[in-house]
Amino acid sequence: MNYSTRYLALLALGLTASCQSKEDKAAAQIVGALQTSAESPAEQAKANAWKAATTLPAALPASAVNVQPGVAQMLPEEGYLELVSVTNQTPVAAILALPAGLRSSKPDYPKVGPGYRIPFEAVLRWKPMGFGKSKPGVGKLQMPTAKDSLRGFFISEIDRGGKVVPMRPAQPVKVQGVLYAYASPDGGQGTGLLTYPYRGLQISLPLAN
Repeated sequence: MNYSTRYLALLALGLTASCQSKEDKAAAQIVGALQTSAESPAEQAKANAWKAATTLPAALPASAVNVQPGVAQMLPEEGYLELVSVTNQTPVAAILALPAGLRSSKPDYPKVGPGYRIPFEAVLRWKPMGFGKSKPGVGKLQMPTAKDSLRGFFISEIDRGGKVVPMRPAQPVKVQGVLYAYASPDGGQGTGLLTYPYRGLQISLPLAN
């Protein structure tokens, strides 16, 4: 190989190394920018919010929660159904959709949160108030369905597609349902759980000490 040929070969290798070096630097800069973005306070806050929203809460025994205030919210506002007694079963930890009032307004933040489905058994009594005034008969107690669990209990002659239980005035009827509750912002420490706002209200369910 003569001098000219050797010079051209070395020049080509130098240019190739230079191009590769520039590409490597560009790639490194992109990776660095992505890492910096991922480690930024805003991204860390978002990641922490998602982690908290999708982490199941601690298991609770049935005796830990008094669900009576929450179940009372599932009854008609008019007051014609009376809650005689209620017994809850063991809460089931779950990730639940949050009511609009508790969702973050920030983009890409979670709209779900940790909470519980709490099965319960209750005894209800019908006090006719506008239903069958002249001759009270058998009412149709509409039950919440799995598809529309937040509907609550009410009496209606119209078939709403759920389970219907016959009910007579002043005669107690045993029913079953599920109360949905989510952990309060401080993780349920001290203030307990909050029920879904069945009638636009948030009810705190105190945790037993």
